[in-house]
Amino acid sequence: QVMHPQLRQDFPSLRSLEATPNNLPQQITSFVGRERAMAEVRELLGTTRLLTLVGVGGLGKSRLSLQVGADVLDDYADGVWLVELAPLSDARLVFQAVASALGVKEEPGRPVREALLKFVKDRQILLILDNCEHLANACAGLARDVLQSGPKVKVLATSRESLRVVGETTYPLSTLRVPDPNQDLTVNELTQYGSVYLFSERASAARPMFRVNDENAAAIADICHRLDGIPLAVE
Repeated sequence: QVMHPQLRQDFPSLRSLEATPNNLPQQITSFVGRERAMAEVRELLGTTRLLTLVGVGGLGKSRLSLQVGADVLDDYADGVWLVELAPLSDARLVFQAVASALGVKEEPGRPVREALLKFVKDRQILLILDNCEHLANACAGLARDVLQSGPKVKVLATSRESLRVVGETTYPLSTLRVPDPNQDLTVNELTQYGSVYLFSERASAARPMFRVNDENAAAIADICHRLDGIPLAVE
């Protein structure tokens, strides 16, 4: 570090997943096309304690929740924790899954639910419940109990439908904007559409020399339009 009386010498800690307790996975692909949604979700998290991202499969609800979680790490002293519910088929295991993610150990003779609610009591945590739709009732009960026990806990859920819990805020996630294949657009205009930009990013990753140009623009516009701007389909 260059030292000089007129240069700053103290700096805040670097923003990274290692700086705050969490279990968020490192993402290997770029996050594109959801800048507005991310800003809106962050704003809503400031005003509600239970926020559910809702929409059909393939819209990128999980990816958005992870990106938001990584972005707000500094707001939660005790961490941001992901609970992946897709592998579960038994609603009775939901509390156990959350306890495992948080590192809560079950005490002999006491149900895991009791240990979990005791753990969150004084902690400032963001809990991400991913893929709640097939366990909606169990997730609703868990969210209600955790939020009542931990006044500084917030829950960000993803589901194909709302959890129907008192105090819940829902954020319907839409598809990415798609161009009209019948409209004559320049390459620059075309790449302003989220679906085209995502297509271009993933195509460039698979084939580094790929570029959107006058020759392939119409085909790309048609593909994104046919896929309704659903991110998973575009990828």
